[in-house]
Amino acid sequence: MTVPPASPPAGTGRRPRWPRTIRARLTVLLAVPTVLMICLAGAGAAAQLRARADVYAAARHVDLLLSAQDLVHSLQRERGLTAGLVGGEKRFQPDLAVQRRVTDKAWTALDALLSTPAARGAPGAADLRAALGRLAALTATRAAADTGNATGQECFAYFTAAIGAIIDASFSVDVGRSDPALLRGLQALEALSRAKEATGQERATVTGAFAAGSFSTEEYVRFLETRAAKVAAFDRFRRLATQKEIAALSRVQQDVPATTTATMELKAIAGSRGQQLHLSSRSWYAAITAYIDGLRGVQRAVGDDVRALAASLTDRATHRLAAFGVLVTALLAGAVVLGVATSRSILRPLRQLIGDAHEVAERRLPEAVARVQADDGAEPAQLTFDSPLDSRDDEFAEVAGALRNVHATAVRLAAEQTQLRRNTAESLANLGHRNQTLLRRQLGFISALEREESDPDALACLFELDHLATRMRRNAESLLVLVGEHGPRRSSEPVAVGDVLRSAVAEVEDYRRVMLCRIDDALVRGAVVAEVAHLVAELVENALAFSPPGAQVEIQGRADAGEYHVAIIDQGVGMSADELAKANARLRGERSFLVAPTRYLGHYVVGRLAERLGVRVWLHESPLSGVTARVVLPEGLLAAEQDAAPATTANGLVRRKPRRRGRRRAEEFAHCGPAEQAAGRSPERVRTMLNTFRAGVREGERQAAREREEEDSACP
Repeated sequence: MTVPPASPPAGTGRRPRWPRTIRARLTVLLAVPTVLMICLAGAGAAAQLRARADVYAAARHVDLLLSAQDLVHSLQRERGLTAGLVGGEKRFQPDLAVQRRVTDKAWTALDALLSTPAARGAPGAADLRAALGRLAALTATRAAADTGNATGQECFAYFTAAIGAIIDASFSVDVGRSDPALLRGLQALEALSRAKEATGQERATVTGAFAAGSFSTEEYVRFLETRAAKVAAFDRFRRLATQKEIAALSRVQQDVPATTTATMELKAIAGSRGQQLHLSSRSWYAAITAYIDGLRGVQRAVGDDVRALAASLTDRATHRLAAFGVLVTALLAGAVVLGVATSRSILRPLRQLIGDAHEVAERRLPEAVARVQADDGAEPAQLTFDSPLDSRDDEFAEVAGALRNVHATAVRLAAEQTQLRRNTAESLANLGHRNQTLLRRQLGFISALEREESDPDALACLFELDHLATRMRRNAESLLVLVGEHGPRRSSEPVAVGDVLRSAVAEVEDYRRVMLCRIDDALVRGAVVAEVAHLVAELVENALAFSPPGAQVEIQGRADAGEYHVAIIDQGVGMSADELAKANARLRGERSFLVAPTRYLGHYVVGRLAERLGVRVWLHESPLSGVTARVVLPEGLLAAEQDAAPATTANGLVRRKPRRRGRRRAEEFAHCGPAEQAAGRSPERVRTMLNTFRAGVREGERQAAREREEEDSACP
């Protein structure tokens, strides 16, 4: 069967203008737009994005920083007034009360700003809020200063620590790195803020000393250190600030408050421990406060310059990003156009190849396999189809030819494998049937010899030979099960579960180690008796093989809600979770026996039988040790008690009902164990009992066969 040729692509027969190889087309498709977009958009846009994010963060940080400096300025002024009050200058009390309200207002404003959505994500907002936590003790410090319970050193230390934490949090953010001018502006603002703080510390120290009339040794040392820190901070500001900002600072430092403050500083420096300072603390406070207010003005101006620069840089970065966006859009548009044109030249022949592949995989190959399976003499089908790709002279034509070869080889191999598997299965089934025929004849001869033999030793040997032949028959039936055939052993009458289990035990090698405990009454449909016994025998043999030589294997049977549960319990070493999962997959019929080690064939036989009968089989760990195999016979495999046998035989004789030994055996073994059963019995006695049991089973089978023959002969 041939596939009709698809319509040829547009332009077939003309020399394509695009490169003829797939590699060249993909290179054109990917290299040009990728290089341009990575080099231009990647480097430029990413850099501008980082720069814009940095300057925008710097602008938001400056707004937050200046608001924090308002609170710092109020705290610095309150620190100076508190130092004068604690030093003994009671005239500071009214000014201090007013300043405290100003401080509280600035604190509330900063806290409200930090609570806004815009400020929550601002750099340094979290550190600044943590720094405000130091002001929790502000009310207690004020009360201690008013009542005289706090020294000047304690008040100074508290205010200085709180102010220092706010300044450190304000300038701990790493922003402004994208522009040198912006970074210098932020650093200049930090230097001026620390110079202003040093001046504020100087105000508080000297105010307290002037109010007390003299310096203590600690105050005098702190005054000199603060003055040195102030000079260093101003020098750093001059190195970082612009000429405009330096000029503004010079004007403040040359003004009257600054010169007055410098003159009084010189007089304070001349004082030492124990010397009386004849200077007015209020005059000093007024002069240095005016000077600090001038520094605050310069600080605001520097902050405004930094904020204006950040805004300008943000606008510039935004414009550059827009330009890069236009460029990237143009590159993307070009890449899309290029990709569409190139993909069309590639996808059209690929779709044709995909169509041919699906045609073979979904229709031709299954049809060829089905034809081979239906006809023993069918030859592997040969694929013949014409493709428009044959007229091309590029890689697609080569791929089409290779695909045809692959398809033809796949069909041929699939057909050969199908024939091989069918022939193998038929050969195995034929071999199994032959073995079964021979084994039935052999068992018949052995039974005849058993009936005629009276010597106990010879009879025991015949029993052992009978047992070996029975096991060989089960192996032959296992072969039939694996290839999907049904065994010839079928019964028309229901059989008690106990008899089915005993029949299964009789087909294993070391049957003496198997113990039946608690077998509830139930009947198995005659058509499935042999297969159920075969399934149980495989599980019992597996349990015996993986148990210690002297350990027993227990079988329990329990009827439950219309089903019948059989448990086969061994005392072996057990299995890991992974081994149990694999074994249960085999028992569910999910694996093929052709790809497994031969030691697992019993699992595959059980899986085939369970799938055929609808029986659930699985393994799990035993409570103490070993593994328990569970078999659940569904209600469809069980027979009602009234269906066990007709009332009379074909000759009119009353037929005996199957003996219900399950309940009696259950009562016998309700509390039995291996040691209790074997107590007082010699090995020879046990062997004789088992031989007698096997002889009874054989006689029962022969009796059932004779009854079936009588029924068949009585049928019209």
